[in-house]
Amino acid sequence: LTNSVVVASSRTLWLSLVFFVDFSVMFGNMLESVVGFNILIAILLAVVKFDAFDTIYGSFQLVLVLQATYFILILRGVNKMVDVVTNRVFDTYNRFSPLNNNQNESLATLSSLKRFARDQKFKKALTREADIKAREAQLFDIKEHAPEVHTTKKRPFMGLCCQNCTLTSRESLVSKTTESLALRNILNYQLPQHSNGFLHRTFSHLYQVYELKKFDYPQVADLVWKDERLKRAIEKTTIQQFQDSEISDDEFYSQLLKGNQRRARKLLYDMRSTLSDFLLRFTSWVLYKLLSCFLTSVVVHPGQVEMLKKAGNSNLPVIFLPLHRSHLDYILISFILLNNNIRSPLVAAGDNLRIPFFGSLLRGLGAFFIRRRMDPAMGRKDYIYKAVLHTYMNNCLRAGHNMEFFLEGGRTRTGKPCMPKYGILSVILDTFMDGTIEDALLVPISVNYEKLVDGNFIREQLGKPKEMETFGSAIKGIWSVLNSNYGMMRIDFNQPFSLRELVKTFNMSGKMTPNGVKKTLKSNPSTTSLYGTDIVSEELKTLVESISKHIIYDCAQSTCIMSTNALAFLLLTKHREGASIEELVNTLDNLRKELEYAGRDIGFSGDSLDVINYAVDMLGPALVRKERTNNEEIIKP
Repeated sequence: LTNSVVVASSRTLWLSLVFFVDFSVMFGNMLESVVGFNILIAILLAVVKFDAFDTIYGSFQLVLVLQATYFILILRGVNKMVDVVTNRVFDTYNRFSPLNNNQNESLATLSSLKRFARDQKFKKALTREADIKAREAQLFDIKEHAPEVHTTKKRPFMGLCCQNCTLTSRESLVSKTTESLALRNILNYQLPQHSNGFLHRTFSHLYQVYELKKFDYPQVADLVWKDERLKRAIEKTTIQQFQDSEISDDEFYSQLLKGNQRRARKLLYDMRSTLSDFLLRFTSWVLYKLLSCFLTSVVVHPGQVEMLKKAGNSNLPVIFLPLHRSHLDYILISFILLNNNIRSPLVAAGDNLRIPFFGSLLRGLGAFFIRRRMDPAMGRKDYIYKAVLHTYMNNCLRAGHNMEFFLEGGRTRTGKPCMPKYGILSVILDTFMDGTIEDALLVPISVNYEKLVDGNFIREQLGKPKEMETFGSAIKGIWSVLNSNYGMMRIDFNQPFSLRELVKTFNMSGKMTPNGVKKTLKSNPSTTSLYGTDIVSEELKTLVESISKHIIYDCAQSTCIMSTNALAFLLLTKHREGASIEELVNTLDNLRKELEYAGRDIGFSGDSLDVINYAVDMLGPALVRKERTNNEEIIKP
């Protein structure tokens, strides 16, 4: 009991002492807080009096930032030092720790380390001798039994012009060196070796568009307005309108003349292109950023580009004649030409693309707008429009512009080349025949996609009318494209050939196909285009048709076969009810052999199984579906 009382008394005394100390400390802290608070009030009053709050606040922020930066640097340095020391300690331990010893958790003794070092040296000597013997045996085997060399098959160089119709052009602009070059993805821009600095690497695309060759793109609208051909067309239309009317007054004739002049000026203003070098460069820089969002690659053959560069140095107008698959065709063709220092062409575009903002943008990129359709009866009497178009194209060619237009007239809805429209080509041919230009180089172009950017045309194939392009539909389409994946795009530029040589060949041999066989392909000429309104003389119509079909044939022959094309062909022809992966692999192998024997280029490589899986994923479940039957995966269209 006495011990218990003593213990309790001592505990009470100890608690009282602790309480007193804590109370003293707390009271002292309160006094310090009061004094500190008074000092803080005094400092704030001084700051307010001398209006130095902003200065002190900014200094306080700066001190905090510097302290944080200093702390981060010290922390990084300490962490780095600790990492370095730790790594060295572990390396030293692992280097000298014995492998066949029970001492795995602590450092070895000096004698065990020496013994381990001798063992490692002996093992290295034995390993060195074994390696020397193995290399000598392998070298002997190589000398006695030469290994089989697997060489990659040479890719066919597509796009050479017809040997029967344009033999002279076939032997020009191409060399064996350019034929053997590998395909190139133009989205992967590589800086030249002399420009590999930090700024060049950081702003590589900006540097690319800055270093492009600058071309002069003269505007010819004023020349067209002063041309005598247009003036005669205005007078002819005015006289015809005056004779058809019942009023025979000079003032009425003057009113008709002024009205036709205003109409001609408006037609010229709506048609003209405002091709701008700055806008081309800016759009090229934007495309470098955007194309990789929805295209994995845009592939061209460097040998074909070299032929275009040589053709551009010939001082002759170059006429680009691509197949029309998508609205992206003419944008990417101009993009490729510009980034290879080739003069960008003026592009004939339908007036349906003359929509707000995008119409002005396309006009600045080289588009000149023409009517897609013309009434046959009224078109024959519309001398003003035909004169404006004909005079504008004449002056553009005379000024040195290249040109681009689609012989098909519009985008194909089935993937097959459409029958050509002859209107714009007849203007080019008439310009050559009347001596406005000495000659022109025609360049057929084939374009193909793994997945079409514009989507499918099921709605139009069912007979529904085409929806006209609007600003809203353009914005919606661009947003949808940027958030999708369309795989690879392939563009093949055919060998440029002389229009003069082709005209001479057709005039001498008549209507013959490139193979020398009489034509069996027949089509009715369009009555809603310029061709159907007698813009060209009757004796030239046969020549225009022959040249147009020849160009479409060349484009179709040089079109590359994509993986999605091959899979769709197999599912729609040989496996209409579906097939297993193994069956598709076998038929694709056979198809690849047939295409190789036919001299066609294939836009895919690798194992057929991987190609099929890739094509199925690219087409998507809306076009190709997978089903599992009896533990076997079936692919159906």
